[in-house]
Amino acid sequence: MIQIFGKSAELQLEKDVSSRYLPVVISAMIFLAALAIGGISSLSGAINDWSETLTENLTAEIAYEAGVDLDAKVDAAVKLLSETPGITSVRAIELNETLKLLEPFLGKSAAIAQLPVPRLIEVIVEDDGALDLQALNDKLSKAVSGAKLDTHRPWLDKMIVLGRSVQLLAFAVMLLIGLVTVIIVIFAVRTGLTMHSDVIQVLHLIGAQDRYIAEQFQNYFSRLSFLGALPGLITAIIVMFIFNFLVGSLEASMLPPLNLGIFGFVSLAILPFLVALLTRYTVRTVVLKSLSRMM
Repeated sequence: MIQIFGKSAELQLEKDVSSRYLPVVISAMIFLAALAIGGISSLSGAINDWSETLTENLTAEIAYEAGVDLDAKVDAAVKLLSETPGITSVRAIELNETLKLLEPFLGKSAAIAQLPVPRLIEVIVEDDGALDLQALNDKLSKAVSGAKLDTHRPWLDKMIVLGRSVQLLAFAVMLLIGLVTVIIVIFAVRTGLTMHSDVIQVLHLIGAQDRYIAEQFQNYFSRLSFLGALPGLITAIIVMFIFNFLVGSLEASMLPPLNLGIFGFVSLAILPFLVALLTRYTVRTVVLKSLSRMM
């Protein structure tokens, strides 16, 4: 079993003031990494929801036309769509419901009711139905003037591309955080080697092997990294809860709440252990290479 929290008996690294800043830096790095994980997990869940929901959901739009009975057009479009094979559900959206959808963008005002708002029809298609949407749109447009079918596909494609791009950016941020953490640990270890060079030479004289000395360094720095990661992780979780509370308190939120899912929870749970193991491997490599050059 890997010993992570052992003490440095001879070197007394615990009394080394120069490395006490390391937990603070690690805490900040873990805080950023945890937020990045939360963003990646939430975007992944949101993209799946968009794909599953919108690929089965269409909207038929009846353009506003002054002096025309739009209700009659809506009834005709609903009848046509209901009789089309491959469509499981058709529902005419009431005008008041459409106006309520505009409130997050235009605010609550009596003037909204005076706008030339088109009439909408919600259409649900079968999961694996081979419905020709272009042919259906042409048929609908000919049967009901001013009607057209919106598949949401162009909008959905753009949102998925945006979501994937943000996910890649978050992965790049996590990679950068890991790289910066390794660099900081390397500088801290080299400083410790320089400060304790006299003791290391004495240990060599009495027969201590490089692996024994490296183990004292890696145990000490692994402990600092693990203990430094915990407050950063806890702070990030608190920030996520606050964010979700603020998003949930909005009456008509345009922001999705953070949804970690299993991947997110597991990633956050193992994050302190990963940073401790990364520190342990980095310290061991640096110490052994440095000691080999000293001999």
